[in-house]
Amino acid sequence: MIYKTPFGHLKPSTPIEKTKVDAVQRALQWCEAIFASTHWTPVNQGNSISLQRTIHGQTIEIFPLEAARMDFGMKSRFRSEHLPIHLNNANACVRPILPRSRPLHTDMVASMILLLGRTEFSPASIPRTLHSILTEEQLASLPAPRGAYVAGRPSTSGREFLPESRILELAQHHSNANFTVQFEKRDGTLRNMTARIGAWIGPAGEERNTNQASDAMSYDPAVYHLKTVFDTERSEYRNIATDRVTQISIGGDTLRSASAE
Repeated sequence: MIYKTPFGHLKPSTPIEKTKVDAVQRALQWCEAIFASTHWTPVNQGNSISLQRTIHGQTIEIFPLEAARMDFGMKSRFRSEHLPIHLNNANACVRPILPRSRPLHTDMVASMILLLGRTEFSPASIPRTLHSILTEEQLASLPAPRGAYVAGRPSTSGREFLPESRILELAQHHSNANFTVQFEKRDGTLRNMTARIGAWIGPAGEERNTNQASDAMSYDPAVYHLKTVFDTERSEYRNIATDRVTQISIGGDTLRSASAE
């Protein structure tokens, strides 16, 4: 089936569910409505239309139809975790902050069109990979970057934690198990996680192995009181702070410190 959009035609090779088609078409209509009242200029790109504008001598080009192709799972010249944006004819490498919970590419592209569509915009909102469009004055106005993270620094929250030796003992004894854990993150907040350790085959036939994931890191997590696990809710490998655990349930055992919430 061929879908007509304000930026060209889409012809997916496989059927697309109606709810996604409707959402993508609404987002493209939003893109069209936004650029019509901004400084963007439409540019014909073969059978599609891109949007282009120059800011302080730097040329930005956004490809709404390419975003729709990505949302439909069609082949694209852009990687799935990036937005289809060029800076001076090269991939600008703009990525969402939270890739696991990102909205449609077409929605994010519409937001970028709105953000960069007027003469005045907030420099702090500009992705780092597009900072070359900012003036020296705008760059100077940006908030100072966060200080360097110091791994393994002791907690200053005052919370009571379970003995790290006990956490490591439980993890070793139940070396291939699902468990729940609550621990203090390095920013001082508590995190609840349902996780798994060990090796197994996932629902799609993919191999999961937390030991291999840990070995593949550029550092040894254990040196920083960390243990690599698989977050079953987010479907990605994470590290838990073994020296800051307030609660853990694993292999039928549940341990809580006085600071567990």
